[in-house]
Amino acid sequence: MPIRDIILKIIEELEERDKVREKVLSLSREVVRLAGFAIRAMHRGELRDAEEKLRMAEERLSDAVATTAKYDEFAYKGFMTTAFQEYAEARLLHAFIMGREIPSPQELNVPSIPYLMALGDFVGELRRNVLICMRDGRFEDAERALDLMEEVYVNMMLVDYPEVSSLGFRQKCDVARSLLERTRAEVLLVSQEAKLAEGIEKLLKRWKGENEV
Repeated sequence: MPIRDIILKIIEELEERDKVREKVLSLSREVVRLAGFAIRAMHRGELRDAEEKLRMAEERLSDAVATTAKYDEFAYKGFMTTAFQEYAEARLLHAFIMGREIPSPQELNVPSIPYLMALGDFVGELRRNVLICMRDGRFEDAERALDLMEEVYVNMMLVDYPEVSSLGFRQKCDVARSLLERTRAEVLLVSQEAKLAEGIEKLLKRWKGENEV
């Protein structure tokens, strides 16, 4: 085959690969954007909107995976990894808020390593949920979120492999520990203040009743 024909054939392949890369990049960005919208909607209590965004994110992610079928080197690296991670984080939060079991990577069709990275970020979203619950006076819900924060962190610490650590997983564990400790202290402080306020209110009612007699 003449050199020119060989080069033209390579150029044709490179053009196809570039189109695939651009499409996957666009879809991945859309997944990240929709997952972020879903998380914010969940924290606002807008579950119907959150579920719609999650459905759209799932569709975009499936399209992205299908697009990489011929060039699988795009499937689990870079922007696709970020898309898997953000989607998994949103799904984990949704399961928690809905009172469901935390889904596995297989149930979410997400690779294991992006799932592990999503767990680290999930701890941060749980902290946010704790703060919202305390603000609204829902202390039992805050305790439930705090308990899950601890469960996630403790089990994250079981993972100790160079492939995962090199991607920043150990740093996510450190951040999770810091968030857990801070949140635990804040929940304790707020619950103590609430109990103190309740005790003062009871004393005032008793004092008022005794004085009315």
